[in-house]
Amino acid sequence: MNERYQCLKTKEYQALLSSKGRQIFAKRKIDMKSVFGQIKVCLGYKRCYLRGKSQVRIDMGFVLTVNNLLKYNNRKRQN
Repeated sequence: MNERYQCLKTKEYQALLSSKGRQIFAKRKIDMKSVFGQIKVCLGYKRCYLRGKSQVRIDMGFVLTVNNLLKYNNRKRQN
């Protein structure tokens, strides 16, 4: 058993139980899940087929750009 890990784990748990920690954790659930859910459902993008950090970064850049352009296009149509 790693004592340092257990100490850090306990410290994080206490931080999450605080009122500020609960607010941050609750916001994290809302913010991140919707973006990745839209990419998976709307674009059908489930996995990256390229290897290497630079290629994955380029691939995700394209996917996120397409997602933002679709949002922009939908917003223009509504106005």
